[in-house]
Amino acid sequence: MIIHNTVRLRQEHKCFVCGEPAHSFSPNSEPVCLKADCRLVLIRKKQLSDSSYKLFFSLQAAQIKKTTELVKLREKRLAIKRDTEKKENLSCWEKAINPDCGYDPEQYPYAVVPSNLKKITRLPKKRKAIFRKTLYHLINESLSEGEGNQDENSRQNEVLENDSPFEAKACSICSGGCCCIGEEHAFLKKETIFHYMSGHPDQTPAQVVASYMKCLPEKSFENSCVNHTKTGCTLPRDMRSHVCNNYLCDPLNKLRKLFAQTPLPKGVFFISRAQNNWKKDDPDFDNRIVGSVLISRGDLC
Repeated sequence: MIIHNTVRLRQEHKCFVCGEPAHSFSPNSEPVCLKADCRLVLIRKKQLSDSSYKLFFSLQAAQIKKTTELVKLREKRLAIKRDTEKKENLSCWEKAINPDCGYDPEQYPYAVVPSNLKKITRLPKKRKAIFRKTLYHLINESLSEGEGNQDENSRQNEVLENDSPFEAKACSICSGGCCCIGEEHAFLKKETIFHYMSGHPDQTPAQVVASYMKCLPEKSFENSCVNHTKTGCTLPRDMRSHVCNNYLCDPLNKLRKLFAQTPLPKGVFFISRAQNNWKKDDPDFDNRIVGSVLISRGDLC
């Protein structure tokens, strides 16, 4: 009954602010959707005089409607972009992987990977200093909370298994398109530091900081994670965050599913696109195909 009434409510009532389907309605109140801005307008009605509220409503409703229209336009553009890219991916794959070229498409699926097009530069002293300050802050947090970190510490020890050589190859082709937002925090959290300190009880806080600073490279990708280099992350796995050790992007998830089925694919056709993992779905950025390569199981032996 509740579900039925909710469906009928959305069909019959529109938000009195933005005009979108309402999610709540009562005889003593105007219908309103779930957007916080629209609900704020309803709240302010009880707080303002009629004349003040009339002006407030006019300005807020106009701005909210404009924002809603922009969001819908962006979603439409993104849908078109995704559809276009899907067709381009299929075309690229079909041209390279087909019986005429000696390949059975069912045995050589494709995977689309993002890219890291940043350039390698010398790691600035300022970024090193910020990273050092971040480490001391995390150590202080970890020490102050003590045993409260233990549940997270057990999770920190968990590293996803069954990663195939194709997953490692995908990361190599991508060159760390997910690492680009690591900045000077490197995704480290207090749980990461607690995990490391638990495994190295002989190290003082200053020595822990020194251990991490020692891993910093002389050169790394510009404005990416401070530990992000051409050959990958300079931190050993036991010093990396739970996120870095366990995160799977869409391509890696696809590869994991492909190699969980039988028969196993004989290879993977990798298609590289221009944007990194975080900008690939932004309609304002060019995400053209920048490369492709077929990797067979024999290539990884």
